[in-house]
Amino acid sequence: MVYILLLIIVVLLVVYFRLYHHYRRNVEKVTFMFDALENVDYTFHFPEDVRSRDDAMLNAALNRIKTIMEKYHTETTEREKYYELIINSVDTGIMVVDGHGNVLQHNQAALKLLRLEALTHIVQIGDQMTQLRFSIHESYTVLKGKRVKIVAFSDINNELNNEELDAWIKLIRVLTHEIMNTITPVVSLSQVLLSRVPRGEIREGLNTISSAGRDLLHFVDNYRKFTHIPSPSPTLYYVKPFLERISRLCLHTVEVRVEPKDLIVQADESLIAHVITNLLKNAVEAGDEAMVIVIHAYTDATEAVCIDVTNNGEMISDDVAQHVFIPFFTTKATGSGIGLSLSKQIMRVSGGSLSLIRDKEHHLTTFRLLFP
Repeated sequence: MVYILLLIIVVLLVVYFRLYHHYRRNVEKVTFMFDALENVDYTFHFPEDVRSRDDAMLNAALNRIKTIMEKYHTETTEREKYYELIINSVDTGIMVVDGHGNVLQHNQAALKLLRLEALTHIVQIGDQMTQLRFSIHESYTVLKGKRVKIVAFSDINNELNNEELDAWIKLIRVLTHEIMNTITPVVSLSQVLLSRVPRGEIREGLNTISSAGRDLLHFVDNYRKFTHIPSPSPTLYYVKPFLERISRLCLHTVEVRVEPKDLIVQADESLIAHVITNLLKNAVEAGDEAMVIVIHAYTDATEAVCIDVTNNGEMISDDVAQHVFIPFFTTKATGSGIGLSLSKQIMRVSGGSLSLIRDKEHHLTTFRLLFP
């Protein structure tokens, strides 16, 4: 009886240790799986062709959990990329800020509007929000158990300029259409009558009417260019040889600086050449022989290409600066008032912008072409 009892105890101990070993091994499998999932590692796989049916069922269940989690992670990642793409496609700057001022997330528009290369803390912004005239909207939500602030902001000046420009375009289209429809028959009729009327006061009067009509048609045609800019055909080209070629056509010495020297821009070369040529022409007319004209091309903090056309000639007054891009506005006796407004419209349809920067301290006037 003693030997039998001892044998039973030994058998029970063996069974216990085997069950304990089996339990420990299963716990280690589950622990390993959760560690791998926590580290976003889905490369593991438990063998399902084992002798033990219980082990095979457990391994199959663990593999299924891994597959479900991997699929969920993939879908979540794709959804995040999708939302990130949408957020980066809008022109409105977006920031997510925590209670300590840390910027948890932002889109590309935020960097562009704030003119920053990186944004990690709200202290980097300083007073730019108010100085650059932003329209700001704030909302709050909870993220990972913490209250965060979502800040959306957009450039008021840019929106106002676009609306104003659209209004001018519509007005000019209506005016040019009406004037052309009225004057064209008058010019045609006066030409016909001139061929039939003998010399005299009537012929001189008709000749005056015809000449004035042609001048008016030519005048109106210049303004039609403002509303009928051809669609840009952007190409990649080096900025340095492009600017050097244009500067040689100027009737004044122009210093060209390009950083880096192999700087490339994607735009319609002929349209941008028209813009820079017009800016150089205006600079020459605003100064004398001693005036210095500099074209400086570079990239800003957001990797946008900037081309600054700067001169130290006569400064533009505050009153004039507010109206330089308005069609028909000019301070020249023989000016048409279409050059700068046409240049701004070209930059707009090219996806860029044209702005005036005045440095009163150093007596410098700069027109900046910006290609995002």
